[in-house]
Amino acid sequence: MATCDATTMVCLGTDCLVPPSNYNQTLSTVLSTVLTVMMAIVMFSMGCTVDARNLWGHLKRPWGIIIGFLCQFGLMPLIAFLLALAFDVLPVQAIVIIIMGCCPGGSGSNIICYWLDGDMDLR
Repeated sequence: MATCDATTMVCLGTDCLVPPSNYNQTLSTVLSTVLTVMMAIVMFSMGCTVDARNLWGHLKRPWGIIIGFLCQFGLMPLIAFLLALAFDVLPVQAIVIIIMGCCPGGSGSNIICYWLDGDMDLR
């Protein structure tokens, strides 16, 4: 006759039920929290490097902001939609492609721009 471990919930002869582990759920919660806080710190830190005079200059001449907005939320989703049509993907895959076309990927480029002493004010 086999004996069960001390961690088992129910032991019926040779059949032992072990309680499910919540390790993955705990790890997921911790990583989500840590990564969110780290991303907020990085983005706030890079925002602190922006010179107020340069930012005001961009706000007085907003064509760069307008063109970037139109490209990100007009041209990129349109190109993603056309690519989804051209490659005849499944509807779920097409939605994912369009969502990825709408999502800006600026945080990675901002970090690289900062490391290379680029213009963080996007002039």
